[in-house]
Amino acid sequence: MKIKGIIFDMDGIITDSETAAKRIMQEILKKHQLPYSDEIYLPLLGINHYQAIEYFNSLTKNEQLSHNLLSEFSEEIITELQQGMIPFKKGAIELINALNSINFPIALATSAEKRKVQASFNGNGIDVPFTHVITGDMVTHSKPNPQIFLLAAQEIKQNIQDCLVIEDSYNGIRAALNAQAIACMVPDILEPTEEMKKQVIIKNDLFEVKKMLEELAIL
Repeated sequence: MKIKGIIFDMDGIITDSETAAKRIMQEILKKHQLPYSDEIYLPLLGINHYQAIEYFNSLTKNEQLSHNLLSEFSEEIITELQQGMIPFKKGAIELINALNSINFPIALATSAEKRKVQASFNGNGIDVPFTHVITGDMVTHSKPNPQIFLLAAQEIKQNIQDCLVIEDSYNGIRAALNAQAIACMVPDILEPTEEMKKQVIIKNDLFEVKKMLEELAIL
């Protein structure tokens, strides 16, 4: 396995935001007297704002309500990020700093919007540690479409087949596989499926990813 670039997802990989996001969405749906279940929530993982609106349109049949739900959700999660209420995941900054220290090609590819990226890092007291950042509003197709990872590989001037993509969501892993990248799942609120266990690298946290890169003599 030859890895020449690494592409990171953000929510659930770098920031420990998925549990907070789930709680916030549950509160917002309850406020609007709408039902909540994991079956309703989990399809939102890994998709961008526009696809999320389409998803809620299919549930509510009310476009304005769908916009309101997503707007409220975005404001709540960004407020918590800005206030430093959502920490980094175990090993995230250690891995990113180690890669930056040797100028290894890395990119952030997230379905989130740009201001959420800023809030995620600034709220924890640091600047965004990525030169190359691809956000959900920069692509026309959301995960599991591979577009965001193909664009990230282009940004760091590497072939996608030589890039390790680190993801936690099913949509993200499927996008990585669709891109023909080397896919690595670090589970957060979703456990890998039996199918994924056969196709992707599974690590418990980013310290384990860092150890793997050390064993490959990348770090």
